[in-house]
Amino acid sequence: MLEKQSQSNVKLNNLRLILKTIINHKSVSRADLVRLTRISKPTVSNLIENLLSQNLVQEIGHGHSKTGRKPILIKFNATLKYFLVFTIGREEFHIALSDLQGNVLDMRSKAFDHLQTHHDRLMQLRIYMQGLLDKAGINEGELLKIHGAAPGILVNPGQPLKWADHGFPDGQDMQDFLEKAFNTPVLLNHSSKISLYGEKIAGSAKGIHDAVYIDFGYGLGSAFMFDNKIYFGADRSAGEIGYTYSGQEEFNTYALKPHGWGALESVISGRALCLKGVKAVEKYKTSLIWDFAQKDKTKITAKIIFDAARQGDSCARKILRDSFGYFNMCLCNIINMLNPERIIIGGGISNAGDFLLDFILKEIKGKILIQPEIVISELKDKAAIIGAIAYLIENTDFFTEL
Repeated sequence: MLEKQSQSNVKLNNLRLILKTIINHKSVSRADLVRLTRISKPTVSNLIENLLSQNLVQEIGHGHSKTGRKPILIKFNATLKYFLVFTIGREEFHIALSDLQGNVLDMRSKAFDHLQTHHDRLMQLRIYMQGLLDKAGINEGELLKIHGAAPGILVNPGQPLKWADHGFPDGQDMQDFLEKAFNTPVLLNHSSKISLYGEKIAGSAKGIHDAVYIDFGYGLGSAFMFDNKIYFGADRSAGEIGYTYSGQEEFNTYALKPHGWGALESVISGRALCLKGVKAVEKYKTSLIWDFAQKDKTKITAKIIFDAARQGDSCARKILRDSFGYFNMCLCNIINMLNPERIIIGGGISNAGDFLLDFILKEIKGKILIQPEIVISELKDKAAIIGAIAYLIENTDFFTEL
């Protein structure tokens, strides 16, 4: 009995290996698979017949050969099912449809109206996702999985991911809402970690073994990669640097509230900069912040603070200098503890580019043991989309799930 189980496990593992090898290549021959997997030729032939019978792979014609018979090429049936992925934040969402090999068929983005309720935002996300499927002529039965990336924290094991500062009404979380809407399994992950996944595949973390991703958005988050693997933590909530403390007084007085604002992101984040900008114009109407916001406090954004500072506005520069003083303290601690090869800064605030780095690089000099490279993400919003698809491919057992 044990021997039969062992043989069955070996066959299943070999099938997975063969299928994974085919997926990782556009097309391969049986001889290629023997060479790449070191599985015997007769076994490879039998396994290929098994995969062909399940329509997991397809024969696509003959390849080239310098001598003898031309080999028959095999490819993964990447359109047997499809992936639907999305990233969602406070300001906007991005969605993409891909085949099982990660080829993006279509993408779409949409900004939210600030007056929309949480339910309205979910409804709009669902409508646009359905529109993407309709345009491609794909029905929900052809979806294998949906994967979403959102800012938020997971406080208790098994609890649904929630938007930071955007908790859903009782009985309606993002995962439950979308699974009922599309009748498809839905995975959710932190956008910071999935963005680092994207950077690892096609961005600034490609070829890097140890990296830190800083997610500068309306809130503040991060993600870590150790030995080329994204670190999620015991309860998948690692990387919440927004919840770090910058001093003893803050530690003694700041009460942590799950799904609320952390101590550090209350000082340095998109939201924190907006609030500081509002307070500043209440005192100094001569600041460029006031002019750039068209004399309307509700229009003040982190971008306006950076734009005013770039133009030499002393009020805006002071806001950034003071705010980044807290962030730089945290960053130095991270660098000295983790010794990363590269720090990647993404999120909406990263659009300030090198001007943002001016508030970091000079200030941390002499305060860290080994200087890592600090860069601005070039993938921007695409990082999370690329990462969401890559995560699905890496975490899907195509042999048993298709």
